[in-house]
Amino acid sequence: MHTHSGRSVTRCRGFAAAVAAASAIIASPVFAGGPLPAPVVSWTGAYAGVHGGWGWGKSEFRDPLNSPANNPFFAYYNGPLAGGQLGYNWQQGNYVIGAEIDGSWSFVKGNTSTSPIVTSSTNNGVGYTALATATGRVGYASGQWLAYAKGGAAYARMELSSRFTPEVTNYDRDLFGAVGGVGLEVAFLRNVSAKVEYNAIFLPTETLRWVSPDTTSEIKHFVQVVKAGINIRFNGDDGPLR
Repeated sequence: MHTHSGRSVTRCRGFAAAVAAASAIIASPVFAGGPLPAPVVSWTGAYAGVHGGWGWGKSEFRDPLNSPANNPFFAYYNGPLAGGQLGYNWQQGNYVIGAEIDGSWSFVKGNTSTSPIVTSSTNNGVGYTALATATGRVGYASGQWLAYAKGGAAYARMELSSRFTPEVTNYDRDLFGAVGGVGLEVAFLRNVSAKVEYNAIFLPTETLRWVSPDTTSEIKHFVQVVKAGINIRFNGDDGPLR
């Protein structure tokens, strides 16, 4: 019993000494008024990566032939996407600015509608086959963590198919708009980081001429995307994360 108690006391003293030493190492530069430790990782440099995620949104249709109760009506859609990104960051102290382009193969599609005419069926569908953005980024880095906001231009390849009558209206168009978003990135290996990001994509109002009946609708589109990805930086970092 005495031997077991002695070992316990020794272990407790060793643990307490380790905690005290670690606390002194961490706290000493702060409380002594000295410089803070150097950043664990530099975010400066070019990077490339891949991402996957989920998108959802709605399109608003206004048409002079619609009844007031169904003007406007909405089409809803959602689905997965995957793609890649390229970018460059400049870090000054804790602040990071950068530029990025990304592109995604998109399966954000749906056939849910609030209109009794354009029914929720396989005969009617709205969706995106491609999404891309070109943005500037502004962020704040704390060691291996980077929180950022982004904004810039967006591109979407829009497809719509609807059957009012036996004639099918097919609509394919390239749309250009704006995007804004926020994200959080963490460097967990040398020059390798993981991120999660939210984007809101705003596309301009446009017109669609239906085959049958002969009428023209105004359409507004709004898409939201959540992405998770991996980036590899090519900045020749000084060493592995400490």
